Amino acid sequence: MTLNDSEKSKEFLTGELRQVRRRLRELETAEEARKDAQQAFQESEIRYRSVFENTGTATIIIEQDMSISKVNAQFATISGYNREEIEGRMKWTDFVVGEDVERMKTYHVMRRQDSRAAPNEYECRVKNRFGEIRDMHVTIDMIPGTLKSVASFMDVSAFKQAEAALKESERKLSKLMSHLPGMAYRSGNDGNRTMLFVSDGCAGLTGYPPVDLIDGNRVRFLSLIEPEDKTRVMDTIRNALSRNGAFQVEYRMRTADGQVKWVWDEGVGVVYDNGEIESVEGFISDITDHKREELQLRRENIHLKSTIRERFKFGDIIGKNKGMQEVYERISRASGSDANVIIYGESGTGKELVARAIHRMSDRAEKPFVAVNCSAIPDGLFESEFFGYKRGAFTGAVSDKPGFFDLADNGTLFLDEVGEIEPNAQAKLLRVIEGSGYTPVGGGEVRRVRVRIIGATNRDLKEEVRQGRMREDFFFRIHIIPITLPPLRVRKDDLPLLIDHFMARYAEGNGSPQVPGKVLEALYNYDWPGNIRELQNVLQRYVTLKTLDFMGPEPMLAEPLTGYFEPDGSESVSLISALDQFEKQFISRILERSRWHKGRTAAVLGVDRKTLFRKMRKFNLL
Repeated sequence: MTLNDSEKSKEFLTGELRQVRRRLRELETAEEARKDAQQAFQESEIRYRSVFENTGTATIIIEQDMSISKVNAQFATISGYNREEIEGRMKWTDFVVGEDVERMKTYHVMRRQDSRAAPNEYECRVKNRFGEIRDMHVTIDMIPGTLKSVASFMDVSAFKQAEAALKESERKLSKLMSHLPGMAYRSGNDGNRTMLFVSDGCAGLTGYPPVDLIDGNRVRFLSLIEPEDKTRVMDTIRNALSRNGAFQVEYRMRTADGQVKWVWDEGVGVVYDNGEIESVEGFISDITDHKREELQLRRENIHLKSTIRERFKFGDIIGKNKGMQEVYERISRASGSDANVIIYGESGTGKELVARAIHRMSDRAEKPFVAVNCSAIPDGLFESEFFGYKRGAFTGAVSDKPGFFDLADNGTLFLDEVGEIEPNAQAKLLRVIEGSGYTPVGGGEVRRVRVRIIGATNRDLKEEVRQGRMREDFFFRIHIIPITLPPLRVRKDDLPLLIDHFMARYAEGNGSPQVPGKVLEALYNYDWPGNIRELQNVLQRYVTLKTLDFMGPEPMLAEPLTGYFEPDGSESVSLISALDQFEKQFISRILERSRWHKGRTAAVLGVDRKTLFRKMRKFNLL
């Protein structure tokens, strides 16, 4: 080997050695890096496991085959199994309630095909070792670069139970509200009271279904309030809301079928965070019956005060008889209601006076009172008289003419001799009374009015129904509050009051003239078939002609009259006192003639035994 070859070999070996040393340093560096990486990985794994264990939710790692490779302590706790029993031995679907298993499997496959194909959050039910079922909110994601997924579970059972309880509470509240006799509502804080919500009670209160009122779809709530009450209602609500206070107000409301109801409205403003009123919530209840009772009591109180001063008179009606006191009571009660009234009584008993008294004491006192004599209206003119007619409807109709219903709108229509109306005409009246309205003769528009019907008759309307002369449905519509006026022959104890009243009227301001005993006896013994009207006519003739003329069979006197009755005392004695003296003497004479037999005496006097005993007690004849 030459020197050059030796030198080359030495250089080669030196170069190889340098390369080996360099490679060794690289390996040492790589080893240090590996150790650092391994240490970092171990530290990262420790941190990850710490996060995994302390995440605050039950967490698992799910493999591609649905097996669970890792669980944290929280999941072990809620499942009832320990880690060794779960990891690598149980699948995720082992914990899912049967009805949810297929859905979970579908999500599992879809998620591994496309991580965006399945939802990342959903709810499902899981069961533990002991069969207890819990509602869980699941959050699940794929681990990047793997086919594994990590799922976290939050127990929402308490929330679901609260939600179910809330729904049940809302259901019960909705059911309760639908059965309440009124309407709960939420309205906008605007000038129209626009309804945002109304309960099912809306239909019963207003006659409109809720959908018609909400957002004013068909009907604006404000339009239901009677025009006379609107300003007061809106001012009351506005003033209360301006002070952030609750309001209470009563007013009248017109329903879908035209009825007027009194309602009580109470509510409060719903306030935004900034203090402004967002809306108004409240409840409206029907107080019509209560209001009628209140108005009736008020009228009865007024009447009671007036009768304290004049106890034997009710408006233009005179009488202290027990039967008349019952009539007064019926009038007071009828005036506090809008129900139709039927007045029974013989001709001349004062049926129209009773009707006018009811009208004057009612809410309609300032409205028209229209009296109609039904027996005087021919069948051919019935519609034109009651419903009116339009110009040109028939020959002679040169202008529009209102009918009785038009004239009596918002007031009272008094149908005297209502039993004389023919059945076909009753059917036409019935439609109006039931709210279907009427059409004027020759007209096309349907009119509807608010009229209170008061009928009067001297017939037995029940018998008229049985005989087919009156429709049963018409009878029940007008026969709501019956009032029966007693004939004069059964209330002769009222004769002194009536005689005094009429004598004073016809005496032309000269005071009540004295009535001789002979005249009084004749008046007492007469049966008065024409009742008060006949008495009025007889007394007017007596004052004018100075003759007692009954225009018919003369009354039978108890015995021939031999002279005038002279009252005791001075000439200034009143007529009532004179009548009392005459009545006492007259009863005494009949008692003596009947040998004090009470039954025969009562028969001769034309009164019942109770009335006779009351008179005898009054005059100390017992």
